Amino acid sequence: MRKTSDLVNEMLIESKKAWLVAIAVGFENETKFVFSSRMHPLEELNQLVKKGGAPIGLLRFDKVNGTIQGSYRPFEEYENEAWVKEYFAGLLANSGDIIALSQHKYIFPAAS
Repeated sequence: MRKTSDLVNEMLIESKKAWLVAIAVGFENETKFVFSSRMHPLEELNQLVKKGGAPIGLLRFDKVNGTIQGSYRPFEEYENEAWVKEYFAGLLANSGDIIALSQHKYIFPAAS
C-alpha cells in the first residue's frame, strides 16, 4: 500500500480537472469519504486508516450540461479486484448523498 500522502496528492491532482473528488475509504460495514474540498484531507485520511479503513479509490464528480456526472477509479492496489466495480457502482448510486456529505462543514477533532 502506498503512503496516504501519495493517495491524497493523487486526489488533489485529479480535483484540478473535476468539480469534486473524494477518496472512498472502506470499512467492514460502511464507507467514509475524504473530500478534495477539505482543509486537511491528509489528516482526515490518516485518522480513517488508523481506525481500520482501507482507501479503495477515487470518486470523481463533474458538471456536464447542468447535471453532475459521477465516475470512479480504484487505486492501483485494488484495480484488479473482482468486487471493486460493484462496490463503486453502489457508491455512485448514492451520488446525491455523497455530494451532500461534502457540503457539511467538518470540524477536525483535536489530537488526543
